[in-house]
Amino acid sequence: MSTMQQELDTNNGLHTFAHAQHYSKIVKFIKGVADEASDDTPTSVEIFCDSGHWYCRVCRGNAKTRPMGPYTKQQAERIQEVRRLLIAERGTARIMFE
Repeated sequence: MSTMQQELDTNNGLHTFAHAQHYSKIVKFIKGVADEASDDTPTSVEIFCDSGHWYCRVCRGNAKTRPMGPYTKQQAERIQEVRRLLIAERGTARIMFE
């Protein structure tokens, strides 16, 4: 049996490749911005009502995320709590503020 046949038999015809260690300039830029984002700025998660629909958004300093929703009040309160927990665990570096 040739070496090629042995390799195909052991890998079932699939070849494995190492993951690329390079990133595009956009990914590097986004990673750099995320790394520089300050987790020291006060952050809050607020819910609000607009025309009978409830929305949730994250605020950090003067920056705010786009409102998420519409939800019922109970759903908005649950999302608010989950967002608070995630921010406590991971910080705000990966949240997109407007």
